[in-house]
Amino acid sequence: MLSCVFVAAFFVLRALPDAECGFLHYEEIVNAEGEIELCATNHAGFIDLSKLVYPVVAELATSVPPRAGREAQVELYLETDGGMSIAPHELAVTHTERMHVMVIDPSLEDYHHVHPEAEGLDGIYTFAFTPRRSGSYRVFTEIVPQRSRRQAIALSALEVAGEAQAAQFVRSTESVVDGVRFQLVGAPDVLKTGRDYRFELEITGADGSPVELETVMGAKGHMVAFDDARRGFAHMHPVDSVVSARTAGLGGSDKGAGLAFLFNVPNPGWYRLFAQIQVDGEAVFGRFDLNVE
Repeated sequence: MLSCVFVAAFFVLRALPDAECGFLHYEEIVNAEGEIELCATNHAGFIDLSKLVYPVVAELATSVPPRAGREAQVELYLETDGGMSIAPHELAVTHTERMHVMVIDPSLEDYHHVHPEAEGLDGIYTFAFTPRRSGSYRVFTEIVPQRSRRQAIALSALEVAGEAQAAQFVRSTESVVDGVRFQLVGAPDVLKTGRDYRFELEITGADGSPVELETVMGAKGHMVAFDDARRGFAHMHPVDSVVSARTAGLGGSDKGAGLAFLFNVPNPGWYRLFAQIQVDGEAVFGRFDLNVE
């Protein structure tokens, strides 16, 4: 009887969230390629890695020291905190990818979202990116192991030669990039910690004309937010991301699109948000600055 109690307690505890902001709700779906994937729904929380520690490590290496303006070939070795390598078949597909890596420089100006490719079964993955700035880039590796079906994040650093610049913030809810206008609707002048906000992301041409959005990572758009100290991030998917993922690539397109996102952060300070869409096969990133008290 005592053994049964402990076994039951184990499964109950395993089902609990690691932290309020680190708990993802997943729904198993079949994507347009016929793959089964775990789709995170309504994930609004900011993940503070100064307070949360996950049992996964990502070590980075480059054959040549990275320099601004030059493409860097990066090797990522993924392992458990016990030193066991993590092979690609041990990772669940989430939003069409087995691994999401977010790279950001100290000024919070140069953001990259990449999906490393496995070199084999020994936990080695590779990706390329071209840094535009100098300093110590933070690299957030986000995965969901098949066994646990729970989010895990590794924090790494990549040094780019040169002097780093500090981040500068001015509240903004609109940006125009490559002829695309991004507008963030629903953000008050000052946000409060611990409160859910629903943002509408409106996307048009710079002149107000409709924009045809292509599907990227199973949806018509994604958002990522970093705090001013780069302690963590919020990886936000559209509120209807499960529906989007089910129908990805099955016809139709969005013009003059509006997407809804949930946002919730635990710490006061400045936050920079990047909205990612795809137009004519190219990724376009809008950005916004929000102040939280």
